Amino acid sequence: MKKKFLIYLSFLLCILTSCEKEKMQYIGPEGVYFGVRDFGNLVDSTGPFQASSRVDFLVMNTSQYTYKMPVLLAGPVKNYDRQFKITVDSDSTTLEAGKHYTAINDSYTLPAGAHRTWVNIEFFATSDLDLVEKKLALKIVETNDLKPAFKMWDPPADITGSKPAEKIDASRHTIFASNMMVTPNAWLGKAQPNGEEFNALGVFTRRKMEFITEHLGVAYFEFLDTEKMSLLRMTLIGQQLSRLLIQRFDAGDPVLEEDGRLMYAGSVPWKSYVGVPYKP
Repeated sequence: MKKKFLIYLSFLLCILTSCEKEKMQYIGPEGVYFGVRDFGNLVDSTGPFQASSRVDFLVMNTSQYTYKMPVLLAGPVKNYDRQFKITVDSDSTTLEAGKHYTAINDSYTLPAGAHRTWVNIEFFATSDLDLVEKKLALKIVETNDLKPAFKMWDPPADITGSKPAEKIDASRHTIFASNMMVTPNAWLGKAQPNGEEFNALGVFTRRKMEFITEHLGVAYFEFLDTEKMSLLRMTLIGQQLSRLLIQRFDAGDPVLEEDGRLMYAGSVPWKSYVGVPYKP
């Protein structure tokens, strides 16, 4: 009796396993979609796919960046190469091919035996991106081999990651590119209500940051990490910056901000007011 029960149980488990495998089979058109997570890679392996991503040159501390766009397969793997196509949505794109990024190819290859591939796009930190953020909108279009898949990707309810999950059109993706500087998380200084600068570093400006990088070797991205950029380190940077600014002033070559005021750091003997130019 016990033997018969074990045989029956084994048979039942086989049926359930077969049903589970059947349930997990993909049903739909053979196609590809953008499987983009943070910064166009698959490091955040538990996170949801995103409708957009960013290329922030200053954060990455580079003037040129190779964006590796992951393209994933929906459907069975084949033993031969297949072609897919990506085009630029010109109505939603403000970046210029050949200036801000390398032009998109006419077609790309999903290799035999592969369930994903990467499309490399080179981005460049041109001077206009110092002032304004621009974007590149991409979409997958149908070829004889593969169609755009998951035009409405609905993430599983239990998905986790560094960004919230949302319904997206996974056949489209927008990349934002910028070389703009904003006041970083770790910056010891600002202006008082009357516009007077104070504290170790005063008001953050691009000109001041570039001066610090050129003369003290401290890059913008270092101020983005509050753990590495301590209050003590910012105070020391402010003291070094003050000495340089005083030397330039005493030499008759003062360092000015774009509005004409004297560049400020905490130990200089002068006061600087935002919007008020220096008058010798």
